[in-house]
Amino acid sequence: MAPVSRAPHLPAVSLAPPADDVRPDEAVAPPSFEAIYAGHAAYVAGLAGRILGRNHEVPDVVQDVFLIAHRRLAGVRQPDSVRAWLGRITVREASRRLRWWRVRLFLHATRTIEADLVAVGGTDRELRPLVALLYANLDRLPARLRIPWVLRHLLGEPLDAVAELSGCSLATAKRRIAAADQVLRPVLGGGEEDE
Repeated sequence: MAPVSRAPHLPAVSLAPPADDVRPDEAVAPPSFEAIYAGHAAYVAGLAGRILGRNHEVPDVVQDVFLIAHRRLAGVRQPDSVRAWLGRITVREASRRLRWWRVRLFLHATRTIEADLVAVGGTDRELRPLVALLYANLDRLPARLRIPWVLRHLLGEPLDAVAELSGCSLATAKRRIAAADQVLRPVLGGGEEDE
């Protein structure tokens, strides 16, 4: 079996070992695309939605993630690592979209807060203004700060998972979360105390 090449922008995920280490009786069939989609589409959509903050972008990200996954499926050898692999792809796709948003925001200085926020559903209508305020402030952050903060504080991911999904070291993830906290502290409370 020839080594699997990977795109430079995607992290390695449980790829087949070098050809000289694989015996025919040890070869593992990759999981089917249908099974991966059925088992992980909701996870990808939820992750993309929380990072981006708006429903209208989520279907496009889910589609892009699963197109990438479909192309690279033959390289997956450990089914238990598929979720983390899809998570990293999702974070990269969401990050790409966030960078484009910031470019558009720079070019078009006036921007309204979109009403189609992910967190607003039937039971949390009273949270709508707070969610809008949070995402308006998150929109001011670069993607490299926003994504680790969202993963940690909105999705409750442990720090090691935040680092893995963000494609950085644990120390870098902690620094990025702290930098985002610094910007968001006045909005979330916990800022300097009133005199």
